[in-house]
Amino acid sequence: MQSASHHAPSAAEHDELLARYTLHSRADILFQLRAIRKRKLLVNLFLLGSRQIVVTSVLAVNEANNTLILDASPDDALNQDLMSGKGAEFVAQLDGIPISFVTGPVTLCKYEKLPALRIALPRSMIRLQRREHFRVPMPIANPVKCIVPSATEADPEPISTHILDIGCGGVAIADSSGRLGPETGRIISCCKLLLPDADAIFTTLEIRNSAQIRLYNGALQIRLGCKFIDLPNDMAARLQRFVMDIELARHNSL
Repeated sequence: MQSASHHAPSAAEHDELLARYTLHSRADILFQLRAIRKRKLLVNLFLLGSRQIVVTSVLAVNEANNTLILDASPDDALNQDLMSGKGAEFVAQLDGIPISFVTGPVTLCKYEKLPALRIALPRSMIRLQRREHFRVPMPIANPVKCIVPSATEADPEPISTHILDIGCGGVAIADSSGRLGPETGRIISCCKLLLPDADAIFTTLEIRNSAQIRLYNGALQIRLGCKFIDLPNDMAARLQRFVMDIELARHNSL
C-alpha cells in the first residue's frame, strides 16, 4: 500500500496542483450550489485558523447580487467568530462527491426576517469527482489507530487496531491481537479514530465483512470492513475534511 502524506493542502495549492478538480465555470458553480440548496443538504463551515465548525444549509443562491445566503448558527458566539474576517471553508457532499471552497468574508443579514449568513459566490470550487463514500488508503509505515472497546469483562483492556482505509461512510481496520474475532453483523459502540493532526472521532461501527490475511512474516491478521452508524454531524464534518485532504495530497504525489 502506498504511503499517503498527511499535509493538508492550502487553497493556493488546490488551484496549482489540482486544476483538474477545480471548477471555474460560473454556470457549473451555480449548478452545484443550486442543487445543494434544492436538496437541503447539510453544509459545514470550518472557521479558518480554528477547529470550530458551523453546520448550516444554503437558503438562497442570488446570481444577480453575486451572493450565497446560508442559515445562521443558533449559537451567537459562532456567528460572531464567522464575522472575524478570516472567512471559512465551505464543505458539502453532493451525490457523495465532496465539494469545497474558501468563502472569503462572512457577514450577517436577514433572510425571510430571520438571521442568516451572506458570502460572495465563489470564483472556483473543488469537486473531487469520485464515487460515493470512496476510501483512501492509510500508510503502513505510520499506522493510524482505531481503538475499540473490549467486549468482555475478563479482558477489559481496549483493543488497538490500525486503519487500512477510510471514507465518509466507513473504515477498514486490521486486528492482529485476535481479540475482535471475524464475526460480521456486530455493532460496536464508543470506537475512537485517532486521526493525525485532528481531534479524535468517536463513532459506532457495524462490522459488515471480514477476511483473514496472512502477512509477509507469516502472522495472521483479521481485516474488518465497518460502516459508521449514526455518526454525529460534527464528527462527520471532521472526517470528510480529513478524507478530502488525504485524497488531495495523494493526487499531489502522483
